[in-house]
Order: sequence, then C-alpha cells, then structure tokens
Amino acid sequence: MTSPSIQRTLLLRCGLGVGVLLCILSISTYLIVRHGLFRELDRSITQTAALLSNQVELENGAISFDWKEGVGTNQALHDDGLFQFWDEATGATTRSTQLKGLNLPRFCGENGTPLLKEIELPGNGRQARAIGMRIYPFVLPEERERMKALGRTIDPRSMPHILVVARDTKAMYRVLNRTRWVLGVGTLLTLGLGFLLIHRVIRVTLRPIDDLTGQMKDRTEHQLDRALELPITLPVELVGLAKNFDSLLARVAAIRQRERDFIRHAAHELRTPIAGLQATTDLALSQPRDAAAYASHLATCQKTAMELGELVKRLSALSRIGQATSPVSLEAVDVGAVLSDCLKPFLPRFAAHGLVVKLALPGPELRASGDAALVRIVLNNLLDNALSYTAPGGEVHIGARLNGGLLEIRISNPAGDLPTNLGRLFEPLFRRETSRNDADSHLGIGLTLSLEAATAMGATLQAGMTEEGWIEFVFAIPSR
Repeated sequence: MTSPSIQRTLLLRCGLGVGVLLCILSISTYLIVRHGLFRELDRSITQTAALLSNQVELENGAISFDWKEGVGTNQALHDDGLFQFWDEATGATTRSTQLKGLNLPRFCGENGTPLLKEIELPGNGRQARAIGMRIYPFVLPEERERMKALGRTIDPRSMPHILVVARDTKAMYRVLNRTRWVLGVGTLLTLGLGFLLIHRVIRVTLRPIDDLTGQMKDRTEHQLDRALELPITLPVELVGLAKNFDSLLARVAAIRQRERDFIRHAAHELRTPIAGLQATTDLALSQPRDAAAYASHLATCQKTAMELGELVKRLSALSRIGQATSPVSLEAVDVGAVLSDCLKPFLPRFAAHGLVVKLALPGPELRASGDAALVRIVLNNLLDNALSYTAPGGEVHIGARLNGGLLEIRISNPAGDLPTNLGRLFEPLFRRETSRNDADSHLGIGLTLSLEAATAMGATLQAGMTEEGWIEFVFAIPSR
C-alpha cells in the first residue's frame, strides 16, 4: 500500500479548489455577459416596437402605416428590421421588406401586454428574439375634428392591431460562443499555471520537513545523543515535533546507556563469584586432600553457587515484571497482614544486628488494591535493604497512613554514603558503599525489582530524606 503524500495531497486539493473557483468565476462571468447582451437586445427591440407603434394612424376613416417615414432616419432598422402588423378585425397584415413575404409568429401577452420570447425566423429557421404587443391607431387632433364635423366618430380601440418586432440573435450567440471559448481556454491556462505555482510554493514550504527528516535520519544512524539543529526559520508547527523527537531519542539513548551499564555491572557481578568458584576448585584440586578439606571447599563452592542462583533468580524476576505480556490482576489486598508476614522472619535478624524496629500503623487492617505477590516482593526488599544498610544499634521505623486515595507504607533508617540523586538507588546493580555495613552480599537488583513491581500494579515507590537525614522509602498503593 502506497503511503499518502502531503505534497501530492496539498497539490491536488489546492488545485481542485482553484479549479472549482475558476469554474465558478468563468460561469458567473459568462452568465453576466449573456444577461447583459439579452438585456441590451430586449431594450433595443422594445424601443423599436415603441417607435413603430406610433406609426399606425387613423386617417380618413382608414388605417395608414407611416413606419417607412418613421424609420427613414434609422438605416439599420430600415435594412435589417424584422417586424409585422396584423389587424385583428380584418386579419390584414403589413410587414417589413426584409421578411420577403414571410410571416413572423403572431403573439402578444395577456390582454395585449408586451411579451418578449425566443422565436424561429421564417425561411431560415434561425433563432431570434421578439416582442409581441397589442397597439391601437394614433388619431391626430385634426382627424378628430374632421370626424366630428362629418358626424362619424371612430373609436381607435375598435381597431386593435398586433405588432411583432424581431431581431436575429446570430451575432449575439456568436459573441457568446467566443466568450465561452475565451473563458474556457483562460480557465485551463490559469489552472495549469496555478498548478505550477502551487507546486512550487508547496515544495518550498515543505523543504524544512525534508531538512528535518535528513537530520533525524543522520542522528538515528550515527549519534543518538546529539541534539537536532533547529534553524531560526523553522516553522513553528515543526518546532514541537523536533523537540519531542529530541526528547524521545534522548530517552532511547539513556535506555541504551542503562542497558550497557546493566550488562557491564552484571558481567562484573558474575565474574567475581565465578572467579572465586574457579579459584576454590583449583585450590581443591591442586593437591590430594582429606575429606574434611574437600568438604570445606565444596561448602565454599555451594555458597558461591547459591549467590549465583540468587543473582539469576533476581534478574529473571526483573525481566518477567518489566516485560509482562498481560496486565497484573488487581484485587483487594490486606497490606497489614502481608507486612506482618514479611516482618516476622526479619525480626530475629534485626535483633541479631542490634537494631530496634518501631512500628506506627493506623490499624490492624490496611486494605489496598494490588497484587499480593508483588506487594510481598516490594516489602521484603525494603526490609532487607533497611537491615543491610543500617549500622548496628540503629533504628528502623515502619509506618503507614492513608493519604487521599493512597495507602502509604513508609520505611526509614539512618544511612550514609547516599548518592546526591536518590533516583540512582533504583538503577540495576547500583550498590552503596558496603564497607561499613552488612550489605556486601547485596546484588544491587532489589530496589529495581521493587520499583518494577510497584509500577506493574499502578503503585509508586520513591526515595527521600527525613528531617533527621535518614533515608526513607515511600511505597504508595491505591487504597480500597
């Protein structure tokens, strides 16, 4: 499937919009010209009909047509005029010479009012514009006096006539056809030129995207930690995209760095016990020994193997939690009961190290929404961390409280040699100074595993400092 193109889409849509606009303008222009030509033609034949209607006179008791005299000064009307009179009483007709004995269509409006319409000219069948109307003879004052003297007065309205005046529209339609051609060709040429200009503008406008794409490609292929070079002319619509991409790649670079650190530290942690195991076996096999000596060496080997097994176990647990394929099933957990179960095996160890444990719990039941197994992992690691890094004779404070919709478990103890950035405590294989405490057997994975477990069930785990300068871990889990 072909990927959509912004340039092609903009070109087509802009071109289509310009094309529609040009068509609308061309059609509007044509209609305006057509309306103007028809209006001018209708006015011309209406004026001609008004002039001819005044050329029908009642004289000596009969109708006389003086149109030849009336149009004598209008040579165009005399040569090309198309008109015809009908006497409605007798049916007699008088026509212009240009009709050559043929008759125009006879018509008028309702009650004789003027009516404009399209007709076909007799003989050649060409289209023409015509006006039909009822007229009455004109009576001069002298004629009225003469009829009165003779005692025979004739009412002109008793002698109605129909007048039809026509004008060939061939020339007008020729102008309209030429106008259509001009507008059509002009529209096509303008549309073609518009497409070229639009294409040029779009290419120039999208050039910053091409430049930014080149920088992104170069960065992803070479240096992830190098920031993008954002020119001053970069459109504001792309600034946010570039900065977010920078942020994303920075996070990727940080993850890659953590992976490298993890592999390096894991290799270091594995190398030490393996080297010890190899040294012990080499020493045991260097010369014949009695059973007690071999048992001592085997015990050392067993201890080293157990440490390796614990390291692999923690690494496997960290991998499973961090890359779970299905979400953790949350249920009601009695955190107080879980804390009590976790604390029981630690109390003798705390006492053996000369540590005082102080509990401050709001009640026997501390219910929250989570996963009991993951809660147990977090609490066991926090208690083991307090046991390992608290100097003999020190105190370990364990408290709990409800804070809004969260149940907070707080475990604090005095500790030294803390990093400036307490967030490093949660990095894989990070360990504090062990020469002044009992943490030499720590693998540096417990807090990382605890943070992953807390995150997996929607809880948080943070490290902070108390007013006394103690390290305090706050495990906040949604209450129930």
